[in-house]
Amino acid sequence: MSHTARLPQFAMPRPADLAAAPRGPLHPRLKQARLEAGVTLAQMGRALGVSPQQILKYETGQNRLCASRLPSWAMTCGVTVDDLLGQGVEAPPGTLGEGVDSLVRAFISIADAGVRRALVETAKALAEADRQRRAGS
Repeated sequence: MSHTARLPQFAMPRPADLAAAPRGPLHPRLKQARLEAGVTLAQMGRALGVSPQQILKYETGQNRLCASRLPSWAMTCGVTVDDLLGQGVEAPPGTLGEGVDSLVRAFISIADAGVRRALVETAKALAEADRQRRAGS
């Protein structure tokens, strides 16, 4: 009986994974977003409810991040899920302002997921009100 070395099926990219992230593998963007946001492995682990070691596995591509955790990862890093998937758009120069860094750092320091969600919903409501105000002017 011959035993040939074979990669486990889960190690092969799935067509759905490639379709979901047309700009290549997801794991480098996960790490880039975390590092750019100044989030530690431990902070990201707490935000997702996993160990820092598991975060490292996601970032190296050793394990796949479940799609249901993408919004939490994105929110913790202050980016969108589209950004993580490589489908986001760049903000026009000069539109972000100097308060973004402090806003992201404050957001990251909030440990309670419910408070984070409330802050995101509040920001969305303020953005929509501002958009409507500008459209009416």
